[in-house]
Amino acid sequence: MQTSQHSKAIATGALGGVFFSSTYILNSFLAKTGGHWAWTTGLRTTLLVLFLGLMLQWQGQLWPLLQTMRRHVWVWVGWGSIAFGFNYFLLTFGAFFGPGWLVAGVFQFTIVAGILIAPFIYKDDRARIPMRALLLSVLILAGIALMQWSQKEGSYTTEQLLCCIGLVLTAAFLWPLANRKLMLHLEVKQLKLNAMQRVAGTAIGSLPFNLLLMTFGYSQAGWPSEQQLLAVSVIAVSSGVLGCIFFFKAMHMARTNGAAMAAVEATQSLEILVTVIGEVLLLGIAWPNWSGNVGMMLIMGGLLLYSIPVRRKALALK
Repeated sequence: MQTSQHSKAIATGALGGVFFSSTYILNSFLAKTGGHWAWTTGLRTTLLVLFLGLMLQWQGQLWPLLQTMRRHVWVWVGWGSIAFGFNYFLLTFGAFFGPGWLVAGVFQFTIVAGILIAPFIYKDDRARIPMRALLLSVLILAGIALMQWSQKEGSYTTEQLLCCIGLVLTAAFLWPLANRKLMLHLEVKQLKLNAMQRVAGTAIGSLPFNLLLMTFGYSQAGWPSEQQLLAVSVIAVSSGVLGCIFFFKAMHMARTNGAAMAAVEATQSLEILVTVIGEVLLLGIAWPNWSGNVGMMLIMGGLLLYSIPVRRKALALK
């Protein structure tokens, strides 16, 4: 029974990674076409709240969510602002300083980051940092360095690429931190919410932060264009609704076992390949050169070497 549950969690996480890729592709598109980053960040979450709110209301699950949030409102506002506010701002702003596939590749460090911060979050077996995670971090950082090197003759300066990597690496730590702290809060308080309710609650909690961002965006660039509204709507549905629901559902299915959680997080490596293909087909960029390809293979290969043993361990649990 548990073997089947962990298999489904891994497959669900992989599907979420495919939908997440739309964020990097369309953020890159908006960065090139002049869409203001503050509007992209704020609108994405505001539209996400609208879509999920309607879906939950139709299912009769919105009011129970709001009642749960009301008991610990500042927990939701705090971690929601990090997960769907500051974290997404870093990814959106980072797209102005590097190609989408570089952003997607660097963000894969979130798998290692989630493990490295575990001792500061958990007090049980989930707090252990396996040696494999430390070796994985070296592989990923080497891959990131090669991906950056591949752009040295491109349209981005070294300073821009370093800025991109710094912003995205910060986001890579904030995403698992907010995600795991909220799940732990629900676990400790014995609150039962499904995947869609957790995504919606996190997004609702981030609304004050995102409203401030949109106010800033209006003061700098006026109202967003129809093109930006359409692109952000696609991001909100594909990445925000479908991607987050699948990922949160997968994490919930694997929540009682740290090895299974790591295997789910490792499925996000698919985002690199999907993003490159999307940018080549939709934005007309050139396929990365040899060092970029080697960098991507190091990251994806490192995650594969890490996740296969973990996945076997997770699937072997009885």
